[in-house]
Formats: sequence, C-alpha cells, structure tokens
Amino acid sequence: MKLFSSPLMLLLGVPVVSMLMFGCSTTVPENALLEQARSAFAQAQSDPDVQKNASLELQKAKIDLDQAVQALAEGAETPKVEHFAYLAKQRTAIAREVTNVKLAEQALDAASAERNAVLLQARTREAEQAQKLAEAEKKKAMTAAEQADSARMQAIAAREQADASRLQVGAMSAEAEKTRAEALVSAEQRKKLEAQIAELEAKKSERGLVITLGDVLFDINKSELRSGTQYTIDKLAAFLAEYPKRNVLIEGFTDSTGTAEYNKGLSERRADAVRNALTTRGVDSRRLKIRGYGIDFPVAGNESAAGRQRNRRVEVIISDEDGHILERKY
Repeated sequence: MKLFSSPLMLLLGVPVVSMLMFGCSTTVPENALLEQARSAFAQAQSDPDVQKNASLELQKAKIDLDQAVQALAEGAETPKVEHFAYLAKQRTAIAREVTNVKLAEQALDAASAERNAVLLQARTREAEQAQKLAEAEKKKAMTAAEQADSARMQAIAAREQADASRLQVGAMSAEAEKTRAEALVSAEQRKKLEAQIAELEAKKSERGLVITLGDVLFDINKSELRSGTQYTIDKLAAFLAEYPKRNVLIEGFTDSTGTAEYNKGLSERRADAVRNALTTRGVDSRRLKIRGYGIDFPVAGNESAAGRQRNRRVEVIISDEDGHILERKY
C-alpha cells in the first residue's frame, strides 16, 4: 500500500498512520466551526508578530486544533469535535489579543522613553538659558562692545528657547501617541468583551451579566448535568479564565410542583452542580457562590406546563470588573 499525506495533514501534525486506520478511501467529513478555527489559526501562525509575542498561546491553540481534527477523523460526535474546535478558535483569538497588547505596551514604552529624553534635554537647555541670561544682565554696565556681545548672547538664548519649545511640542506629541495607543487597546478589549457576551447570550442588568440556563441541562427531579451541556459550560469557563477578576453567583430555581423544602434543596443541588462543573474546568472555587431559591422569584405562572418550564432554571450572574455582585432584591 502506498503511503501519502496531504499538506493540510502535515501542517496540523496528523500522522499518516492514524488516517490509514480508517482506510485509504475514507473521506473525513467537514465541520464549519472546525474550518473557522483552522482558518483563524493559519492566519495567526503566519503572522510573525503573533509567533514572537504569543507563541505559548499559539501552541495551546495548535494542540486543541489537532484534537478537533483527530476527533473528526475518528468519527467522533459533533459536540466533541466542536468543543476542541471552539477552544482552538478561542485560544487563537487570545494569542492575537496578547500580541496586540504586547505591541501596544512596546509602543507605550518607546513613547515614554522618548518623552523622558526630550524633557531632560529641555530642562538642560532651560538651565543653560537661565545662566546665559544672568551673564547678559551683568554685562549691561560694560562698554558698547560688551553690550553688543550681550545682545548676541541674548539672540543665542532666544534660539535655544525656540529649540526648547520645539522639543516640548515633540514631548506633547509623544504623549498624544501614548493616549491614542491606550485608547486603541481599550477599544479592542471592549469590542472583544461585547462579542463574548453575545456568544454567551448574556443579558446586562444592574446586578451584572446574567446567563439563564434552562431546565434542559437537567433531567426531571435530577441535579446531575446532562452530557450535552459541556459546550455551554466550556464557553462560560473560557470566559471566566480570560477575566479572572470577575466573580460568579449561581442561583437555582424550580417550579411550584412538590413541597417548598424539596424544591429549595433541588435548586441548591442544581446550582452546586454548575459550580462543580466550572471548578473541574479550572475556575477557582473562591470565585463561585451559589444560592438555592426553590419556588421563589418565578418568571412565569406555574398554572401551565410552559410557565413551569420557564421557572425551572439556573441563573449565572457574572460580576463587574471589581468582582462585585448586587444581592437579589426580595
């Protein structure tokens, strides 16, 4: 049998032997999210700035992308393939963001050094100017020739003052460049945050960002997360990993079926299940708090099946950048 490999397989590090395990004529299915992740990674990998400033993040993205490709080639279920593809895409985006921040920091450092040098030179010239003006004042009582020399000295001082003014203008320009660079970094961070909020389907409220997880995460009267919830939890964990200063309050709710005591316990166990799922993905447990409200705070009437389904939910409240979350108002 003749062994061969495509350029794409070589680029992603997929061994030829692993492909042969599925037969030479097997066609690997396509996956849109995987193709997006692959394209984003290829663009980032070809960028020398990303390779220089975010090689570790790029390496992590490569590992996740390899796992997604391998899972697809082995015929794994779509959620598993898209799980690794999503992680690869996010890590590639993180690599680009790290690169942008480092480039901005380098520009700020260069501008700051230039500004300090300009200010030092301006102060030196100002000191020299003051000394020369003092000498000129003493020579006013001298002869006409000496007065002429004094006038020339004043002219020189005036030219140096003009030079100092130009240097000051240069320093102000450097400061303006620094301000623009900081504004650019801040704008990029805001844009990225808005995109992540939209992807999580979070809603902004006075308490923070609120993500509502419906009862599809759990079987009836159960508190164990279903296997199909991995993608949602992974997205939330990735968001919290990128913003380590934000804390989380996980609140569980039920419908009015059953006793109030049972429902309160069930709501607490479901909230705790979400917390445990996040901690297993690396989120510090000290950032996660839970509340179980049972039948309290319904969002719909319990008279219909549709209303009861809406009331069976888990709400995840993500704090502001200072880690603060307002308590629920009774």
